[in-house]
Amino acid sequence: MSFLFGAGMGFLLGGPLGAVVGGAIQHLTTSSNRERIAPTSSGTPNAEAIFVTNLAAIATKISMADGHISPEERSVLHNFFGKILHFYGDELRFIDELIERTRVLNPDLREICYAFKEMANYEQRLLLLDLAYQVAIADRVITKSEQAELDRVAEYIGIRPEEAERTHRKYTGVSKKDHYGTLGLPSNASVEEVKKAYKQLASQYHPDKVNHLGEELITFAKEKFHEINEAYTTIRKEKAF
Repeated sequence: MSFLFGAGMGFLLGGPLGAVVGGAIQHLTTSSNRERIAPTSSGTPNAEAIFVTNLAAIATKISMADGHISPEERSVLHNFFGKILHFYGDELRFIDELIERTRVLNPDLREICYAFKEMANYEQRLLLLDLAYQVAIADRVITKSEQAELDRVAEYIGIRPEEAERTHRKYTGVSKKDHYGTLGLPSNASVEEVKKAYKQLASQYHPDKVNHLGEELITFAKEKFHEINEAYTTIRKEKAF
């Protein structure tokens, strides 16, 4: 329960998501506590507030790739933030309202991504792309229109093409038990390719890289870090290096 309160939400009111955030705050809070949630825009930006708000908006835009968001897609988004990132109570209600406001106002994806790129380091941008893929595949299929939006997100937030492709491979056409897939690699990858992929992913998901984004994202990063290490250890034994 960390990102909703404190400095940061006021800062977001002035960006490309201003109307989305402002509408969500207006809908969910009373006049007596609205000031506590949304301080003046001169307040120090809360990194977790910025990250999660952008993630919610981008994930909603991906779900709207076919022009609308269905009740099933809305449920997928709700469950993602609840089950994967462990939001609950007021924060999950706030996420639901962000999803609804994004659906209604339909902000420009490019503007959202560009604003996020200005505020986030490269590891945080990689993490956001990974989470966006998880949302897209939560209903077990990534449609062509959703993939096109994911490709645009990767481009707009400045992900290098080879890393965008690795993330794509990780979530499309591979089993969760496929350790090569976990590293975003084909099963015939060389030892050097395995080492390079592991080094980059271990850096991306190291908990220290997200320790300022709140406990929910730290927990997610720890789980992914463990999964990556398990895959690398298994492949090392298999290839004997």
